[in-house]
Formats: sequence, structure tokens, C-alpha cells
Amino acid sequence: MGIMNTRIFMAMAAALVIACPVAAQEIADTTGATEKAEAIGQDTDPTKPVAFSLRDEFARVNDNTSFNSFIFRVDRLFLEELGVQGPVRGILARLDIPVVTFFNSSTSETGLGDIYLQALVGPRIQGNFVLAGGTGLVMPTASSASLGRGKWIASPAIAPVWFFPREGFAYIKFQDWFSFAGESNRPAVHYLTVTGYILHRISKQWWGMLDAESNTNWMNDGKTWFKAGGLIGLMINNRVGVWIKGEIPFGQYRINDWGIKGSVFVTRF
Repeated sequence: MGIMNTRIFMAMAAALVIACPVAAQEIADTTGATEKAEAIGQDTDPTKPVAFSLRDEFARVNDNTSFNSFIFRVDRLFLEELGVQGPVRGILARLDIPVVTFFNSSTSETGLGDIYLQALVGPRIQGNFVLAGGTGLVMPTASSASLGRGKWIASPAIAPVWFFPREGFAYIKFQDWFSFAGESNRPAVHYLTVTGYILHRISKQWWGMLDAESNTNWMNDGKTWFKAGGLIGLMINNRVGVWIKGEIPFGQYRINDWGIKGSVFVTRF
């Protein structure tokens, strides 16, 4: 119980450190490339920060087993004096704190999951083309073995992004996930995800998104599974939005049968 309380305290402290300065950081985007897209779908745009969001993600593994993650996410912009010419003028840091519920036909368990940190920079290359890149870090903070991987996992990523003025944007994200430390009795992790997104403005308030992802497990002879999803979103006002998304995995090696996600978010500007 003492270890669990310490992990929860550390997670809450990290959230406060990142979240507190956000209210004072109402920074206008002056790049031009993303000006027309700033009112749509910012919680799904890897180059744009949200002040915070509350997300719920449910995955049905099989007839007897499911996972649900309730995620508190905050973003903060660091080192703005770098003067990077792009939608992120500095380094965008992201913190995800999940509360995970695992349940099957015989038991259920809820607790803190593995915390995820991410840092991205997104310089504009030319016109409406941006190359976002950085890394993520999964920390083994889960309160029990069934709620996390028990490993420190690095996840460098690169994402070419194309903005379509008044229409939306598209990007392809390449992200490699590999464990480098953690509990010795837990399996090592190394897999590659390649994800394609396209977001389209339906109206001033509504937007839709389609995505597809491959997941290649290097620890299992490079066996690959896939998933595809569709999202519909609504901006309630200039800064508050909601979305809901359905996902269908497919392929012989898929790890779950279907999933549904939703979010309420507040943008930074």
C-alpha cells in the first residue's frame, strides 16, 4: 500500500507541475500553416497542445477479458525562445496519467497504470509541410502487474504532417517502442507502430478522422497485426471540444477484438 500511495503521489505532483503554468500560456499561432486548422480536432493533432483532456479508452480483448483506461492528459510548451519555425515554437511536452481497470469473468482490478511522457518539436519544412519528431517514455508506475508492463519503454517518433488550409490535415507517424530497464521477470518489449491519419473539416464545428495502424512485434519474429478507426468530433466553442472514436483490430496476431474511445478537451488557444 505504501508503494502504491507513493506512485500516485508522484503522478499527481508531476501533473500539477506541468498543468499549473498552462493557464498563463495563451500563445497565438503565427505560422500560417496551421492557422486554418486550429479550430478543429486539436486533441488528435500531434503538433498542437491541449491545455488538458479527459479520455476514456475501452478495449475488448476477448469474450472474458477487457481493459478500460481513464486518462488525464496535460501539455506544456517549453523553450519557446528556440524560435522554431513551425506549429510548435519550442518543445511540446505531454503527460498521460492513466487509471486502468482490468476485468474478466472471475476478477476485476483498478489502479494507476503506466505513465507516459512525450516531447515533440515540429519545425515547418516548406509551405504547409511540417516534420514533427521527438520521443516518448513509458514509466513502470502501474500499481499491479496486470495494469502495466513493468518496464521502462522509450518510443522515438517521427511524423511528417501535411496541412490543408480550411480543410484539415494528414500525417504518418513512425514510432518504435523498446524496453531498456525494469522488472527482470517481465517480458522485454520491442515493437514498431506505423500510423496514418487524415482529418477533414465537415463544418465549422464538426470534423471527422480516419486512421489505420500496423503493429510489428520484433520480439515475436516480426509478426504484425493491424487496426483501423473512425472518429467524429465537435467543437462546442472556440476552446472546448469532444470526440468519440471506434477501432477494429484485424489480423491473425491482433491483441484485442474491438475498442472505443472518447475525450473531452480544452485547447490552449
